[in-house]
Amino acid sequence: MPRDLTNAPDLAQVGQKFPVLPSNFEPRTLVAETEVTVWSKQIPQDKVGWFGAGVTNRDYAEAFIYAVLKASGNGSGDAGDAIEGELVAAITDSEQRRVLASTTIDALGELADAKASDRTMRPILAALGPYAKPGRHLEFRVVADPSSDGVEIDPSACEGRLYYSQSG
Repeated sequence: MPRDLTNAPDLAQVGQKFPVLPSNFEPRTLVAETEVTVWSKQIPQDKVGWFGAGVTNRDYAEAFIYAVLKASGNGSGDAGDAIEGELVAAITDSEQRRVLASTTIDALGELADAKASDRTMRPILAALGPYAKPGRHLEFRVVADPSSDGVEIDPSACEGRLYYSQSG
């Protein structure tokens, strides 16, 4: 059974933070109530990696996030339709067959609404553990609501900023 990703204060002040832009997501077709990988990063052999960066304390946080996902018009949705569902962070094995740890980041509607907030009032993606060992994958996945079943993501219409970190 996969572990839950949880806040990891021991990872909060180490490593280097990297942005993940939804414009770099894969143009995947979503399936209702099913996790579909839209971004992945394999951890190099000499590093470890984890989702987020920094701490949960808003005064010291460094990873304020938002994400607006839009449909391409291919599949069941019209171009520009908002995609509804949840964003999941998962660590998978080296073959991307087995989920080792995961958590739901937030509802896509909440992450889209955060775009209008001041940067420091957006949700925080603090460092989450356990970390991914070399060769493992960090993945962002979308679990579509039934209203977004069959919709294809249009990375060129997506906006946002998510984070992962690496050390080693």
